[in-house]
Amino acid sequence: MKKKQFVQVRGTSFVKNGTEMYFNGIGIGSWLNMEHFMLGIPGTDSQIRHVFREVMGRERAEDFFDRFVYSFITGDDFRFLKEHKINLVRVPFNYRLFIDDQDSGTIGSKGFRYLDYLMEQARKYEIYVLLDLHTVPGGQNPDWHSDNGTGYTEFWEYDLFRQQIVGLWKKIATYYSGEEYLLGYDILNEPCLLPQLLEGKDDLQDMATGISMQNVSCMLAHFYQQVIDAVRCVDPVHIIFLEGDHFASDFDCLSEIHDDQLAMEFHFYPTVWYPDLYDEGYDPVTRREKFEEVMRKLIANAGQYGKPVLCGEAGYEIATNGFENTFQLIRDTLELFHQYKISFTLWSYKDAGFMGMVMPAEKSPWMELKKKVSEFWTHHRETEQAEKTVKMLCADDFPQASRADRYVLTFRQRALLYPMEEKYILKPLLQAYDPDELMNLPDSFLFADCVRYDKFAALFDEIQ
Repeated sequence: MKKKQFVQVRGTSFVKNGTEMYFNGIGIGSWLNMEHFMLGIPGTDSQIRHVFREVMGRERAEDFFDRFVYSFITGDDFRFLKEHKINLVRVPFNYRLFIDDQDSGTIGSKGFRYLDYLMEQARKYEIYVLLDLHTVPGGQNPDWHSDNGTGYTEFWEYDLFRQQIVGLWKKIATYYSGEEYLLGYDILNEPCLLPQLLEGKDDLQDMATGISMQNVSCMLAHFYQQVIDAVRCVDPVHIIFLEGDHFASDFDCLSEIHDDQLAMEFHFYPTVWYPDLYDEGYDPVTRREKFEEVMRKLIANAGQYGKPVLCGEAGYEIATNGFENTFQLIRDTLELFHQYKISFTLWSYKDAGFMGMVMPAEKSPWMELKKKVSEFWTHHRETEQAEKTVKMLCADDFPQASRADRYVLTFRQRALLYPMEEKYILKPLLQAYDPDELMNLPDSFLFADCVRYDKFAALFDEIQ
């Protein structure tokens, strides 16, 4: 039997069998953790699933979500990725696929069943997998993508939650310790313990966790070390990836963490931080210079400990700005990764036409549902509603509220909208379908029935 060769950390490089490796990858977002803006339906993952269960019944809804999983990613998708020289997929998953909130002491099998299905394809096509824990109990950040229905980061308040996740990672590492095409474990997606805003560090807020600001970031490092220690009891080989505070951008607090097989992971969303970069009139040369300035700062911050650096997410809103306007931004980003020799996984491979490379056909059942939903809800409309409400509240009653105060409140205001959107938008629209029509919705994501941006995919061939 051929001896397994694992990717390892050597200095600031990824190596396998003595050869340095770079990863040109993509994320499989919304597959094992549904995200509203990517799928075109409101709510967090657990809220979306709850509405489908109410409409379809629990047993039939579980069949629906199984069908979604096995339609969204197939061998056809992996064959397409391989053809375009993509050698890594980052896979966001929801802790609820393993842990039942009503029976937290038991690790369930559904998550392993889905990941086994993925790993089978990864081995066949020799594409590496990075497992990304995208959600945790209580929410590691206040946003929807952590399946946070409150806008409040309780994960950092309750050690019980953190110990659940330490135990979960130990179980996962035990199960996959011998997997050759597993690159490693991305311990926690985009933690955010403090809302570090434009006003600077003098305006940091406590996020109402009840602990001092001095100790907040230390908690992230302490949690990471606990997970590392638990994983190393069962898996001494696979790389552990650590994301910085404030949505994977600030690594200053991680100096006390020690392990030979560590890598740092930052996320790159310059148009989120500087929205004017999307403007059609923005000078392309100046925009690329801004991209490079931001990327260099992130690389320097993540690379300060002499470990390999990977960009786990980078992407742009194709639906909002049009593909041709967005394509150059994608190209610039990939060229910068290549220039600085940074491995990456773009966000994201497939969605309902928001920022993915592949999407269901325009007339497909899923896209027809998205169109109906868009008459009442979009991700941007939800954000605007929340910001408007917070602005009105603060103007009338709390004019002294800082920008950091308003930032935190906006997450909580959006969380107030989620149940209303589920009850008065998504549920009535789903109830208008007959059961068979609902059950067939996931088939829209089958690769054979999808369309794609071939020009986007060709960048992976071109920029190596």
